[in-house]
Amino acid sequence: MNSAQGGLLTGGPAVDTTVTLMPATGAVDHGPSVHTGTVLSWTAGAAGLVVTSHVAAPPDTVQALDGQRVWVSTEAGEPGAVVPHAVFQAVAQAHRADELALTGVMLLASETRRGAVRVPASLPVHLTTPEGVADARTVDLSRSGLRLETEDLPAEHTEVDVALELDNGQEVHARGEVVRVDDASREAVVRFVELDEGAAEVLERSVLSELAKQNRGS
Repeated sequence: MNSAQGGLLTGGPAVDTTVTLMPATGAVDHGPSVHTGTVLSWTAGAAGLVVTSHVAAPPDTVQALDGQRVWVSTEAGEPGAVVPHAVFQAVAQAHRADELALTGVMLLASETRRGAVRVPASLPVHLTTPEGVADARTVDLSRSGLRLETEDLPAEHTEVDVALELDNGQEVHARGEVVRVDDASREAVVRFVELDEGAAEVLERSVLSELAKQNRGS
């Protein structure tokens, strides 16, 4: 990737890269709300002002996403690789029965070190530990975990139950492990090890919505 967060770009996912496609406006009218496709091409005009990508996808995916604004996510490479996990925003249009054209492609975020992009977010969290319940707030959030700040720091390697309140009023529940604690900043990093059914998609949608909002400067 060769663009900063929020910019258009001239280089993108390589041909044959598998991508995840999720409508930005909520679940589609029929079928699953998360789809996959394979990158066929990535072309850009002068200065990267016009970017179009063609993605091979099953006919039902093409039909479901035609005309939708979508989030396009790539997967991270092997551990230690420099291939980042990235999220783009685009408009999907049917090009053929088994092919989508993605236009207006914009990079929202790219994360080399981790398998999921993060977004800064301050949301209320309730942690249940063997010692009791602690109130906290997130510092940042991804579909795989969160960083939080609290006066009642749990110890490293503690298993915790997480109840996270999202901006839209939904509450996400997860089982997690505290993987890092910073006494100076009163922050802890929690990695999710088990999520309630449907929680991963809710988290992903919340993260991508916030990235798009921050990209617009709102």
